Formats: sequence, C-alpha cells, structure tokens
Amino acid sequence: MVLVLSYREAVAKSFIVDDKVKEFINREDRDFRICTSCSGPVIVPTDLVPAKPTDVEVKVGENSLFISIIQSRFTRRIHSSILDQYHWMMESNLDGCELD
Repeated sequence: MVLVLSYREAVAKSFIVDDKVKEFINREDRDFRICTSCSGPVIVPTDLVPAKPTDVEVKVGENSLFISIIQSRFTRRIHSSILDQYHWMMESNLDGCELD
C-alpha cells in the first residue's frame, strides 16, 4: 500500500521546528501563524492573524503552527530567533505594519 501525501502535507513534514518554539507554543496553548510583516517573518497568535486556507499546517502537540505559503517557500527550519520577533511585535505599535 502506497501512502500519497498532498503537497502541503509533504511540505509540513519537511519543516524542522526548534524545541524552544515548540515549548513556547505548547506553553501558550494556542495556535500560531508565521506570516510576513514589515520587518520580515514573524510568529503571531491566530486570534491576531487568522490562518489562511493556503497555509501549511504543522502540528505542535495539541496545537498548530500555520506557515504562510509565502514563508513556506523560503523556510525549512523554524528557528527560536523567531520568538524575538514575536516579543518585539507584541511590544511595538504596528499601526503602519501590515501582516500577511
């Protein structure tokens, strides 16, 4: 029997998510999305920026990490440095910064 994965499922399985990022997502106990911001890729809660149907979904424990299709083309590893961007974004006023 041959198991055929969809393109998005295959891409999702190819991502390496650092342990610190997994711990963060599980500690927060909610879904997150990696999207494009005015300063580059950023991780944000899905209640702030909802997942899109085109996102790649990576399961992290009971939660999901959605990766925008744009970011998934250029990323294979979700490095813990993305958490610095998260903390910066949460402390900043992003009125002029569009997240996609």
